[in-house]
Order: sequence, then structure tokens, then C-alpha cells
Amino acid sequence: MGKRRKFYEVSLDDDIRYRGPISFQGFQVLGWLCMVVAVALGLLQFARKVDPLTAEMTESILPTIRTVSSLSLPFLLIANYSRILSNFEGYKKQLLRTGGSAVAIIVVSYFVYARYLTGFFNLLFDEPGKGGAVLEELIHHVAQYGFVAYNVFIDLFLCALFMFFMNVRPKRVFTGKKVLILRFLSLFPIAYELASLWLKHLAASHQITLPFWAFPLLTVKPPMTFLLFMLLAIHIKARERRFCRNGRSHEEYMTYLTTNRNSLHFSGYLIFLLILTAVLDIVALVLFSAATAVNAGASNEQNVILGFIRSASAIGFGKTVPQLFLVPLMFLYSYSRIPKNKNVGMLIPVIGVVLMLFVVLEFGHIALETYVPQLKATIAEKTKNLDSVDIRQMLLNPETTK
Repeated sequence: MGKRRKFYEVSLDDDIRYRGPISFQGFQVLGWLCMVVAVALGLLQFARKVDPLTAEMTESILPTIRTVSSLSLPFLLIANYSRILSNFEGYKKQLLRTGGSAVAIIVVSYFVYARYLTGFFNLLFDEPGKGGAVLEELIHHVAQYGFVAYNVFIDLFLCALFMFFMNVRPKRVFTGKKVLILRFLSLFPIAYELASLWLKHLAASHQITLPFWAFPLLTVKPPMTFLLFMLLAIHIKARERRFCRNGRSHEEYMTYLTTNRNSLHFSGYLIFLLILTAVLDIVALVLFSAATAVNAGASNEQNVILGFIRSASAIGFGKTVPQLFLVPLMFLYSYSRIPKNKNVGMLIPVIGVVLMLFVVLEFGHIALETYVPQLKATIAEKTKNLDSVDIRQMLLNPETTK
């Protein structure tokens, strides 16, 4: 058996035949479907808080829904990374698409909050500003950890920005050694992620109260998912440097990225990272819990550990284990497979948003069917001893019934 050749020693014409049947577009579809499930999970968790019967009926399926919803960002991150790695989409379009979507969600969130939610609550109170204060208090009461992180495009934009600063090769500005400035700026997405995690920790541990305007600015997914993405980007950059240091050109490397051989290597390394980060996530959670138990006093040790577990859960530690379900799919995945219909990719987010809206509307319809009869029964119980004249008088002149 001959010596195995290094990846930079293989001729670009000497490619393997196997290419996974699933393209990044397939992962994009799966990612958006998981996001729809995540919206359903948020609505279901709210319903479970206000209705004990709903909590009892959905107890058995809740873990499955949580697992599926947690896979949204890994699917979308892998799909988005593949779009750049396969030269399907440039950095400019990637940043505009993810950044524009993130800003759109922020603007819509602020508009709905200020125009409709705050406006509705202000109608309930005569005192100026009272409705907004009550709304904020209600949101923090319902939110499990004191905040609601839902703008997944913040995560996608940070990852796209990290890739841009790591890999861009400017032709006019920041050329030569000045390109190190751009490489240094790759620390900005990391700093943003760490700041978001720290704010989540402070909110979950009741050290601060996050206002609503901060919610759509928070990152959504677990820190180990972001770490996976950074390791993947660094790995690709390191392979480029090794390739070029051994007498090959950058143009040859860009061609090598489109080969079936590299696609298979990419999937194999991604499998390794999925397993590695899941294991690291569990180890980190155990070590932090043990350290907290050691540092805590005997009298309040249990409360400290419970508080830490709450904070760690809010940040996202211990939540990347479900990504192991992606491992079997990676054997069928090819980042360099180009979809037959490129325009379908533009429709996938639109269809995803429509499905999310449908889930919200259907949830509202079911809630009305469930709670309106209860409300009618309550009203009937309170008015059963009144005749129609009394009821009409009560509705027309409520002051006379006091």
C-alpha cells in the first residue's frame, strides 16, 4: 500500500466520483422548517404557562419539539457557509441578506411593540406610561429567563461577518500587510457573541432587567454552535495556507474547494466538529457545576447550583447534544453540489416566514376556540340571575351596576 498523498499533492484532475445527494439548499429547507417548529415551541411554552391542561397534554411531545427546533441554526449555518465555500454567493450578498433580515426583524419588533402592544395596554390604564410598564412587567414574568431571544439572523449575520473578515482578499483597500486589520476585526463578532451571553447570564441570575428593545439584538443559539462555526472557518483558512505554502496557488485552491474530494473531506471534518462540540458542551456544563458546588457553602450549596443551572441553561450550555442527529445526514451532504434551480433558494425564506405566520394565526384561532367558551361560561355564571333588561342596562350604563 502506497503512502497516502496530502490534499495539496493531489492533482485537480484526479477527483473522486462520489458526491452527496443533499445540497445546501436541502439543508436550507430543513433549517427553515426547524425555525417554524421553534415558533410553535415558543407559542406552546406560553400556552403551557397559562393553561395547566395544555401543559399536561403536551408534556410527552415537548422534548421532541425542543430537539427539532434546536437544529435550525446548525442547518442554516452549514447551508450558508456552503454558499460561500462553493462560490455560489459572494460575501456582499451574504452580509446584505443576513444583515438585512436581522434589521427587518428588529424594526418590525419595535413597531409591533410600540404601535400595537403598548397601544393596547395604554388603553387599559388612564395613567400615562402605566400600560407600557405593565407590559414590560408581564413580558419579564412570562419569559422563562427574563428575556426572549428570537432573532436568529443575528447569529447568521455574525457568522457571515466572521467569515468575511477571515477570508476576504481585498484588491484595492487593505492590501498587503494591511489585510491584518481585517483579520483583527474578526474578533468583533466574537466579542458581540460573548457580550450577548453575558447579558443573558445577568438577566437569568436576576442581576439586571433587560428591556424589550434588547431582545431582538440578542444571539439565539448555544455558544457551542458558534464555536463549531468558528472552528470550521479556521480549519478552512488553515488548509488554504497549507495548500499555498506547498507550491500551489490561491486560484488552484479555489478550484480544489469545488471538487468532490474536498466535499467529502469537509463533511468528515464537520462530523468530527459536531461530535467534539457536543462533548465539550457536556464537559463544560459538568465542570462549571462542580466548580460552583465546591465554591458554595454547605448551607446554600443547593440553591447556588440550581441558580447556576438556570443561568447555564439560559446561555445555552448543554443544548448542543441534539446536533448529533445531523451526523448521519453529513454522509449524504455535499457543500459543493449546485442546485438545479437557483431561484428556489430565494423562495425558501419567504415560504418559511409564511409558514411561521400561519402557525401564529392558527395558534390564535385554537386559543380563541379554547378560551372563548370558558369566558362565555364565566359570564353566563355571573349573569344567570339577571334578566335581559338588566344585562342590557349593565352593558349600556356600567356605572349604574357598581
